Amino acid sequence: MLAPLQAFVGDLHGLNTLEHQPAKIAAIEAIWKTGKGVPLVLFAIPNAEKRRNDFAIEVPRGASLILKHDLESELKGLDAFAPDTPPVAPLFFAFRAMVGVGVAMIALAWFGLWATRRGAAAPKWLLWAFAGFTFSGWVAVLAGWLVTEIGRQPWLVTGILRTAEATGAVSGAELGASLTGYILTYTLMLIAYMVVLTHLAGKGGAGNDPRAMLVGTAGARP
Repeated sequence: MLAPLQAFVGDLHGLNTLEHQPAKIAAIEAIWKTGKGVPLVLFAIPNAEKRRNDFAIEVPRGASLILKHDLESELKGLDAFAPDTPPVAPLFFAFRAMVGVGVAMIALAWFGLWATRRGAAAPKWLLWAFAGFTFSGWVAVLAGWLVTEIGRQPWLVTGILRTAEATGAVSGAELGASLTGYILTYTLMLIAYMVVLTHLAGKGGAGNDPRAMLVGTAGARP
């Protein structure tokens, strides 16, 4: 239910990021040179060494329209921030993974509402599709976290404090112990989640008969 709202909030956040972290936006969109009427890059192979995209599928003037709501508006490219720019490739692909998963979640939810309109039972393939999206939210959040953390590099506080200047005297052993603790904790949480989910799925749907949820088998008995 909140996925469409998240898309709206994401647009507002993008405008805020453009104002306060324009280098991050330039890297996310693989915009190497400042210009007007900048295209929206749907897919590309960023080449950091040559500071260009070796291959790109673009929507003409799309980036200018989305980011400034003006087809001919100017957007700053990475050339305006060199050398203090984040790595382009991981940002570019992580952002598209986040958006792609989000769009797929919205599309599947809307199709599910349409397919089950007027009380119609959900087709079996749709139930499998929803099951396949069990971890889609986690994937989108992880991709978004990568965009946030990688996108602010080389700054911890943009324009004020560099990441290299804020490092602490933490040993490798301490870092390893902390990371191991996080991994174990989240692994246990994942196992618990899967156990509960499997248990609930095993109990079945309407009338404790899983087949009652499928098209053409409502009310069926063994």
